[in-house]
Amino acid sequence: MTVGSFLLEAFLGRNPRESTREVALAGAITSGFFEVSRAMNTTAGSRQESLDLIVSAATSILRMERCVLLLRVPGEEMLALRAAAGIPRGKQFEKYSREVHAAVFDRILSSGEAMLVSEGRADRNLLRLMRRLDVKGFLAAPIQGPAGPVGILAAATPLDGRDLSEGDLKLVSVMANFAGVTLQNADLVARLERKARKLTAIFEVSRALNEERDPKILFQLVTDRAVELMGASSGSVSLVDRESGLLRIEAERGLGPEVKEKILLRIGEGITGWVAKEGKAVLVPDVGSDPRYVEANPEVRSEMAAPIQWGDETVGVLNLDHHKREAFAREDLELLITFANTAAVALRNARALGLREGEKPA
Repeated sequence: MTVGSFLLEAFLGRNPRESTREVALAGAITSGFFEVSRAMNTTAGSRQESLDLIVSAATSILRMERCVLLLRVPGEEMLALRAAAGIPRGKQFEKYSREVHAAVFDRILSSGEAMLVSEGRADRNLLRLMRRLDVKGFLAAPIQGPAGPVGILAAATPLDGRDLSEGDLKLVSVMANFAGVTLQNADLVARLERKARKLTAIFEVSRALNEERDPKILFQLVTDRAVELMGASSGSVSLVDRESGLLRIEAERGLGPEVKEKILLRIGEGITGWVAKEGKAVLVPDVGSDPRYVEANPEVRSEMAAPIQWGDETVGVLNLDHHKREAFAREDLELLITFANTAAVALRNARALGLREGEKPA
């Protein structure tokens, strides 16, 4: 018995020797699972390619007209389409996407259970929705992550007009599990690559501390590397002016000179001012829901900031912004604190050498 034959019998409860058609089907299943194995051997850079392979394989294995893979997006209410294969269905799904989410996807995400819907196994509301979508039955299964469902794999309309069975439900669940493993593999590779980039950036900044005496150049390097490494939309280093009680931007990336001159926060004002006053790092996933936030750029959705300190005294703040909600993670804040400590060393070294801010070193 071939692998495909075994899978066909195990999942669909059929003996593939019964007909040439079933033997061909067993071959299609074998080919599909080969594509899945390729998808699971993923790297961070080929994550999208892996998802495309899984959806394509699922369409063949399940023998469905259309297969789609949707994933959660931080801060968004609805799932986002990430991969699709099979016969396009026009604008139906887009038109009724909210109804599909409410009737199908939300139920699957909350229960963690796969769903099979056919004309003989659906309530009136689901039947009406199926007709609007022009589908003849569909399967959907949750894609599981370490903390619960992260998305859904769904397939619609059997190519051979068959009634969908529990065997089909098992198959779509298996394919969804493969997608979950693939995503976790890609995330692991991405974390390792990111850690390597972090170490490289920290080494580069640390080396610059020994080679460069001008604090402004070092502040700019710290800002640039922090923005690049954490994918921020903008970033800045601000120093505390004790005489005026203001925070003045000394280095920036993505703000522009006009914004740099415009933003003059008092100690305690805004997220940056709060960090300067309290001496504590902060991560704000959604600035719109934080009363401390003072709008300087209407496109900013999330922010984090870390104090630049000498002992117990806060002398400045390193700040990063992003145009997306929940763009930064706790590990990003920890790295930002490391960069802020580097900026503190740069300023301390410069002042130990008797350099005033804005003065060019000899």
